Amino acid sequence: MSLMRETWILMAICLLDLATTLGLTAGRRFTEGNPIMSYYLELGVWAFVGAKLLLVVMPLIVAEYSRRFKPRFVRTMLRFAIAAYVAAYVMLFLGFNLEPLTQEAFAPAGAASTATEVLQMK
Repeated sequence: MSLMRETWILMAICLLDLATTLGLTAGRRFTEGNPIMSYYLELGVWAFVGAKLLLVVMPLIVAEYSRRFKPRFVRTMLRFAIAAYVAAYVMLFLGFNLEPLTQEAFAPAGAASTATEVLQMK
């Protein structure tokens, strides 16, 4: 039995989220918006990757197993999960990182971008 299309989509979204989170937080300009995942990120990259995969793969295994008994319900719930994941990702990303992005975009050339830089300029 092959995996449902929704399972593949959810796994792809998770891997994209994982990659973008690691890439964007590496420079410390961006933060992880999910407090649970932020905790694991503070423990290190491998703890973060392990927690992320575990927290996504385990529910997908349960969903794929449950599909044998309630295929329409599982497909509907996976579609809901896809929409919720994307919505939460966008809202958390914008909520935590929009201010630094707008400050940087609208700062005059050569202006200090952080409070530390302002203090160092004095």
